[in-house]
Amino acid sequence: MAPSHDTGMELLVEAAEALDLAAGACDTAEDAAHFAALAARIRTYLAESRPTTTLGMPRIPPGGNQLTDETVIHRSGANQQSHIRIIPE
Repeated sequence: MAPSHDTGMELLVEAAEALDLAAGACDTAEDAAHFAALAARIRTYLAESRPTTTLGMPRIPPGGNQLTDETVIHRSGANQQSHIRIIPE
C-alpha cells in the first residue's frame, strides 16, 4: 500500500463523512443527532478555514477593515520609526 499524505483538512472531511454514516446507522435518535451535530461542527470549521490554516487556528475573515488615515496612530517626537508601512494603491 502506498503511503498516504493526507492533510489535516482532508482527514477532517473524511471524519465528517464517517460521522454522517454513523448517524445514519444509529438505533436511537439521540445518538444520531449527536453524531450529525458533530459532523456539522466539523463542516462549519472547514467552511471557515483555508486549506493552509493551521489546525486549531480560526480563519480571520476578511472584512471592511481597510487602513485609513484616521485609524493610523501617528507618532510624534524623535522616534518616527514603526513596523507599519502604508503602501499607496
